[in-house]
Amino acid sequence: MAKLFYPDFFNDVFGPIMQPGSSGSFAGTSRVGRVAHYLLKSPLLRATISFNPSDKRHLRNLGNMMDDRGYLGGLQDFATDDVRLFDAHRLAREKGISYEFTVLEEENGYPGSVQFDLIGRDGQTGQLIGQSVGGGMIEIYEVNGYPIHWQADTFGLLIQDPDGGYADQVADLIVRFEDEYVTHKQLKNKQDESGYFIEFSSAISVENLEYFFENEDFLFLPALLPVVTTVGRKPQLFRTVDEWIELSHDRKQSFVQTAIDYEKGFSGWSEAEIVSYFEKIARILTNQIHALENLGYENVPDTPLLPVYGKQWNHYKKNSSQLVDSLTSRIMDYAYSTNAKIPGVVIVPGPMGTGGGYLYSALEAVREARGFSHEKLVEGLIVAAGLGAIAFTHAHASGESGCVGESGICCAMASGAITWMAGGTGEQVQHAASMALQANIGIPCDPIPGGLEFPCLTRTVRAAVTAPMYADMALSGIDPLIPYHEVLYAIEKNRLENQKAVCGPLCGVNCTLTAQKCALFLKDEVMGDKLKYTAPV
Repeated sequence: MAKLFYPDFFNDVFGPIMQPGSSGSFAGTSRVGRVAHYLLKSPLLRATISFNPSDKRHLRNLGNMMDDRGYLGGLQDFATDDVRLFDAHRLAREKGISYEFTVLEEENGYPGSVQFDLIGRDGQTGQLIGQSVGGGMIEIYEVNGYPIHWQADTFGLLIQDPDGGYADQVADLIVRFEDEYVTHKQLKNKQDESGYFIEFSSAISVENLEYFFENEDFLFLPALLPVVTTVGRKPQLFRTVDEWIELSHDRKQSFVQTAIDYEKGFSGWSEAEIVSYFEKIARILTNQIHALENLGYENVPDTPLLPVYGKQWNHYKKNSSQLVDSLTSRIMDYAYSTNAKIPGVVIVPGPMGTGGGYLYSALEAVREARGFSHEKLVEGLIVAAGLGAIAFTHAHASGESGCVGESGICCAMASGAITWMAGGTGEQVQHAASMALQANIGIPCDPIPGGLEFPCLTRTVRAAVTAPMYADMALSGIDPLIPYHEVLYAIEKNRLENQKAVCGPLCGVNCTLTAQKCALFLKDEVMGDKLKYTAPV
């Protein structure tokens, strides 16, 4: 049976719940590393983490987005919201784990992937090839040479069957756990040995698995997404805002209710469970945007890669007359708190790592200024999730599309959400989101390695402060002509035809001499002793 998988509110758009950082480079890498953790049944002794020769820039820029800590923390079984990720190097060394980040001698057949070669303390070995594909989502291509092609959206059971003797046991297992069974496939590894990969919607105990198979012949991999795939999943309810509006009209229900129905069809959750999860997201984001105020601006330390710019903003506000209006000023307060990326202050992406915080900075500031209810704010989050799911349907909502795939989509989601909060229609939500996207097309994704969050800061703060402007434009009756999904089509076409310009190693400001000096600072001063560690015998 084929799995049904499409963009979801909590897996793709507002997910994962994580420590502050990039959803792709920090959370996604930790998820890949965490799957690798489950390849060994004894404590890890040595890990070699390798990139393809064609992707040498990954090693050169390693550490800029904390991907090194993500990979290494995941290997220690740290979840995306585990604050220990920030200390992954120190904790690995305290455990006597030797590790090295390096480049493979030849391509492994999966461009952009990372390869883990592991040795356990009992001599067991394991190999995983996978990739963080953006937004915290991952693709595991191979485990121990078996091409499983799995997204950690189910509980995965890999059965290694080199002698071909487990066919009956596999059939019996599926019958025994038919309520949890999702799908399976028979595989061959690189040595032409047989195996099976079986996916379930809930965990199967080791004791139950040992009834069917020898312990050394299977690996059980955990589901890492909050919404696990089940056989009861329904087809995608809508793919464009036009379809969303039409369904709402046909069902004689609100725009928000139709969005909730979309998530019901994907997750199988009840409406109460869905709304409760959005409330959880709102609480996390509320804490994030108030973190600098609550902790005290001067109590949050700068780091080598990220000064706390909110300190400068707060000092400026107290000692000068701002040029911006009070709403913009409040959005900026919240946006700088979001940007601080304070360890222990959990966040929710939307779509990029800190995107949820920037989006929420605009929504909460507007709610405060206009006296909207908390319930209306939660409705705004639901509308934003619907716009995000459509974005993931038609384009790469990641830096691969340029900054429009991150801060641009974040701005579109926020603009549409604020339009709804202010009493707009579904048509006006689409107009606001389309205008926000149109304004962002062509901006590259060019974070400077070692560049202290530039130029990203300029674009993420702008995404938050301009969202009310696009909402006002839509509410005034301005029609941007191009539907939201068609702008997304244009973004995807631009990504495919101009990849080096939208997300290349020297695109945007990275071609400058200063940016290249920053990259040397990252390589030599920040990452100098972190690429390799050999534990004492």
